Amino acid sequence: MKQLKLFKFKPTKELWVVLLSWILVVSTFYLSFQVITLKRVAAQFITFGIIGITIFGILVPVAWNSIIMKRPLSSIGLKKDKLVISLGLCIVFSIIQYYITLRKLTLPGFNELVPLITMALAVGLYENIFYRGWVQLRIEECFGIIPGIVLSAVIYCFYHIGYGMNPNEMLILFIIGLIYSSIFRLTSSVFILYPLLTPTGALFTQIKDGLQIPFEATYGFINVIAMSLIGILLISRYSRKKNKHLYKALHESFI
Repeated sequence: MKQLKLFKFKPTKELWVVLLSWILVVSTFYLSFQVITLKRVAAQFITFGIIGITIFGILVPVAWNSIIMKRPLSSIGLKKDKLVISLGLCIVFSIIQYYITLRKLTLPGFNELVPLITMALAVGLYENIFYRGWVQLRIEECFGIIPGIVLSAVIYCFYHIGYGMNPNEMLILFIIGLIYSSIFRLTSSVFILYPLLTPTGALFTQIKDGLQIPFEATYGFINVIAMSLIGILLISRYSRKKNKHLYKALHESFI
């Protein structure tokens, strides 16, 4: 059984891959929100939704984990183990969060609310796979559980530079990151946070800040979620098939 340690020091070269992937995500988000802006909707959505979230935020970490490192999806937080417990805790924490946050707000109308929900779901999928399953678990492998929680929260809060957020907001984002990273560590499963907890928190922030996006964006974010899930499935199948052939070849070489 793998021994878990609160602190350790065994850095690997994979940390450079984590850092590079973070730089790619933040740079793409900055390009989307600060350079392209909403004045060019199609270009912004392509850089933000397709390149930033789907490719750099989800598929690159999953592909590296499964194809390059030959690890199962569980190594990036996408696991069946403790699924019922994770989803149960997700519901409990989401209800608590709802009463603390969303319950106090007046929700916008259907046409304004639906695109915000789909955006929260798309961004939530990316944030949990990238910052918890990818960043946090890789840091934990190198430095232990506590540094994994703290450093992933730091990296999570600073990624919001890509949105052009004020530095004064970083402390709040760091605290939010600490909370979500700590909850994630209970089962090391993305499903303790998604699809309810983190999207609910994001939705609260969007409504509180008065964010408004056109209803047509709903279809775009649904496509982002669908492409991400299909991509994860294809990568997983390709990895299993490739590793199966590898194991077969190794077996035959010893016969």
